[in-house]
Amino acid sequence: MTSGAGHRLLEFLGELRSTTRWTVAVTDEIGALSRWRLSGSTWQAVVTVEPERWLGLEFEARDPVTGKRAGYDIDTDLYDIARDEQREFAEEIERDIIEFLDNLTSGVVLRGNDGSKFVLVFSLNGSHVRVVQGRFLTSASTHTDLAAARRGGDYVPLE
Repeated sequence: MTSGAGHRLLEFLGELRSTTRWTVAVTDEIGALSRWRLSGSTWQAVVTVEPERWLGLEFEARDPVTGKRAGYDIDTDLYDIARDEQREFAEEIERDIIEFLDNLTSGVVLRGNDGSKFVLVFSLNGSHVRVVQGRFLTSASTHTDLAAARRGGDYVPLE
């Protein structure tokens, strides 16, 4: 009655240790729980893998000029991923986390500004995601067109 979620993600994280210039470190290992901290010069992420309970990515990027920040999370929420009927959902979340991290390594997660707002743009699961940090809340929208997601300014890859 186990979904087996997280195994491909753990393999991917292990490969990142030797294939990227980022900081990639395991910060916690307690039973089946494994927590990884990843960071570049303008971003940081925490990936949590607990195959019987939860998969998650907490990502935050910083504009090196203004210091403004924007975050994006991908996780299995409160779903019981140990149940067979949640297997497909857990595998989808695992794929999304791997795709996001792979896009980050490929330099296609972008940062920019739209007026005074810090913006992240990246592709995920066939769409282009635009994350905007407002004064109090972060909003994310999906677009079929990359140009629509990149509106408002110049964008450069996160480092």
